[in-house]
Amino acid sequence: MLKSKKAKIVLFSSLGVLVAGLAAAVYFMTQSSTTSTEGAYEEPLTYTVVSEGSIASATLLTGTVSAAEEQYVYYDSSKGDLTGLLVAQGDQVQVGTPLVQYDTSELQSNLDSAVRARDKVGRQIYDLKTNGQTVDLTGDAATDSQATSSAQRSVDMQLQDLNDAYADAQAAVDKAYQAVTEATVNSSVAGTVVEVNQSVSKSSTTSQTLVHIVNQSSLQVKGSLTEYDLANLAVDQEVRIRTKVYPDKEWTGKITYISNYPEGNQTADATSGTGTGGAKYPFKVAITSDMAELKQGFTVNIEVVNTSSSILVPTSALVYGDDGTYVWTIVDGKAKKVAVELGNADALNQEVTAGLTVGDQVISNPNNTLEEGKEVEAYDQTVN
Repeated sequence: MLKSKKAKIVLFSSLGVLVAGLAAAVYFMTQSSTTSTEGAYEEPLTYTVVSEGSIASATLLTGTVSAAEEQYVYYDSSKGDLTGLLVAQGDQVQVGTPLVQYDTSELQSNLDSAVRARDKVGRQIYDLKTNGQTVDLTGDAATDSQATSSAQRSVDMQLQDLNDAYADAQAAVDKAYQAVTEATVNSSVAGTVVEVNQSVSKSSTTSQTLVHIVNQSSLQVKGSLTEYDLANLAVDQEVRIRTKVYPDKEWTGKITYISNYPEGNQTADATSGTGTGGAKYPFKVAITSDMAELKQGFTVNIEVVNTSSSILVPTSALVYGDDGTYVWTIVDGKAKKVAVELGNADALNQEVTAGLTVGDQVISNPNNTLEEGKEVEAYDQTVN
């Protein structure tokens, strides 16, 4: 009996320990839960003062860096035989530097002949003006007057014909002189000779480059844009230029040309419904910053700078409800709900077209504790 009773006592004691343990666990869990709820961290409210600014542009283009000033000299068989190329690859040339020389022997001969023909007419004019025309007088006043008048008309007509002939002869001289002059092709730009072609075929029907000159310090970006971009861009808009070759570099530029006509006689594909079938319009961008590492042939990304100014708020300040879009503002230390109308946005900021004015205090991180007219404590997030 004693053994059985002892066993029962031990059993009851074990249950007592178990129950006590469970009670303690429940107590600590309850306390932990209560403590966690009461001490939960809430992000402090912050606000920004509404100001005007510009959001990032949504217009992105691509283009290729090319020379803004360059000259191609092509072989021209109409000028005669080619006698020499006067520059070598790598040469630095100035405007007016002779580049290509054609044979001038026949051209010079033509010029000499034209000059002789003109001078011959000039001598005839001089002789007619100096010596005139002789009139034999009869002594009869009426007869002599009529003969003199007739001779004078003849002189005047001869002089007019000679003057016309001289003008034609001078035109022939000018044409022959131009041909001699054009036999020497001069540089129209200052730059570097990047190509010289010593091997040309007289029988070729395709254009053959003799000399190519590039102004290495004058670069631009050329590309094409879609009909949708065409409606949003204009000459003189500023741009930012970037290239994958130097991802940490940025250049500035300005749109200098936008064609009103599609390149290659393209026409928009009205049935496609996509931009891929639309026409492409050429554009050019002048680089306004130091070109540094930027080189011809680089493919670049172009971001059109948005210069328009509007009221901006952080995108995090917006609250979307069944009754529309609104923000929470602070007026005299109390929360006020303000409906807003929106414009464009970027990753950080939202344009507000109605509802706010410059100087309003807008809560940047609204939460569910905000109530109309309730006092709020918020910190200016622009203060470091």
